[in-house]
Amino acid sequence: MIDLHNHVIYAFDDGPKTLDESLEMLKQAADQGITDVFATSHFNEIIREESTADYFSKLETLQNELRKREIALRLHPGSEMFFHHYLHQTIKKLRTGTLGGNNLYVLMEFPLYLMPAGVEETLFNLKMEGFIPIIAHPERYSALHQKPEKILNFIRLGGLLQVNAGSALGGFGRTVQKIALWLLENRYAHFLASDAHSPRGRGFKLAETLRELEKNLDKTYLQKLVQDHPQKIINNEILEPLTLPEPEPPKGFLQRMKERLKL
Repeated sequence: MIDLHNHVIYAFDDGPKTLDESLEMLKQAADQGITDVFATSHFNEIIREESTADYFSKLETLQNELRKREIALRLHPGSEMFFHHYLHQTIKKLRTGTLGGNNLYVLMEFPLYLMPAGVEETLFNLKMEGFIPIIAHPERYSALHQKPEKILNFIRLGGLLQVNAGSALGGFGRTVQKIALWLLENRYAHFLASDAHSPRGRGFKLAETLRELEKNLDKTYLQKLVQDHPQKIINNEILEPLTLPEPEPPKGFLQRMKERLKL
């Protein structure tokens, strides 16, 4: 398995506080069969070279410790980019802007409680610059909970969807779980990832989640979510977005009346 989204760099964002906690997390990941991990720390439009240098220094320390302790797991650079209107410009300047540093896939997130204006333009700009946006945990954005079908607009704009394993297990509440399962059952998601933050609580739960999902979902599709699709990111291969029908326009008053009167 390959974990696309997590926070394992210690003393950097809201992930683990110490090197030992990071290594404990990575040992747990390896023990459940994860072979590759993208270390996607939070980054935003404020680019500080010292922060980038700190990230790569700690990434290298973790890579060295994994080899020293013979933990069979490969670490790849990356980031979880916070939405802003000039995201395409920031990514070109930031060494962690794309997953694996391959200048192709961008993992991005939105505010949890407010969907900002300018999303369409930002995704369009990313696509025009040759990037493929991956939307992190769309099931968690409360602004979309009343009409979760709006999540599909990300796909129509050329994005790929990444669902959190913890969401599918109910770790973020019933509404989030219901939307996560809806995305998975309809095969709207391209990735399933841990979004791990600590060795306890929000840890790597891919194996546990897969065991639950295998009761109702096709194993071939699940294999794509945690292995085949993220492997394409490592190989720097293009993963095509889904093709969805355009949503029907809202019905006018006369049309609704005709349907009610069966005319």
